Parts: sequence; C-alpha cells; structure tokens
Amino acid sequence: MPIKLDPALLPALDILGMAQSGALLRAERETPSDGIPAFVTLAGWDELAATHAANHDAPHNVLLPALEKAVARILTHAAQNASQTGEMTPVITIQSDLFPSDPDLVLAFVRDSTHPVACALIGTATQIEAALRGRDAAQD
Repeated sequence: MPIKLDPALLPALDILGMAQSGALLRAERETPSDGIPAFVTLAGWDELAATHAANHDAPHNVLLPALEKAVARILTHAAQNASQTGEMTPVITIQSDLFPSDPDLVLAFVRDSTHPVACALIGTATQIEAALRGRDAAQD
C-alpha cells in the first residue's frame, strides 16, 4: 500500500531558505517521481565526508550515490512500517550506521513553509537540532 503524506499536517520549516543558506543539503541528485525531497544537514554531510571521503578531491562524487541508496532504504523502511501499523508519524528514529557519531538516525517529515511540499530531513538528533537552532538564530 503506498503511503501519502499530507503536507498540511506536517510541521512547517523554511526548507528552501535552509537549503539556500547551506544548512541543509539535498541527499539525492533527483527526487524519484513517487518520492519526496530528502535533505541532510550540513553537519551530517561533513561527518559523512570526513568518515567516507576524506581523501577524495570531490567528496560529493563518492558520497552522493551512496547517500541516495541509503536514503531510499530509510524511506522504504518508514513506508513499510507505516503500511504495517497504519500510522505515519512526523518523526521516526531508527537504528542505522549511516552516521558513526550516533546509531540513532532521525527521519523527520516536514513541509516547506513557502511551498506545500513534504520533505524528509535525515540526520542524528544533534545534527537536526543544531541546524534548526542555527536557522532560528538567523531569523531573529
């Protein structure tokens, strides 16, 4: 059973602004036609680069294809869980080895405050909280 996210029911964040400022980075080159845009925090990207691509001149060439696969698995896991339980929660914590700093990976479903688009934020709780605090501080 396909899972649909109603953007109107999700917390609103300035995803576009956070992406334009560099606080969030796309976790995929293209969003699948049946998917939603996925983002990783700058701190998450930096951790992945330091862990898996420190010796590469162009870390994005190494990281992005692998990150896309990981994101697809994470989103598939969330959809399967939602299908089985009949519930879709805006924040899911799963065990993952994606970020060595924390085995608890957070998948947060949000919507862009300027466009009615559901998005996924992927990172550790610390990474996501820091990105959101940084954005809040920039808005003050």
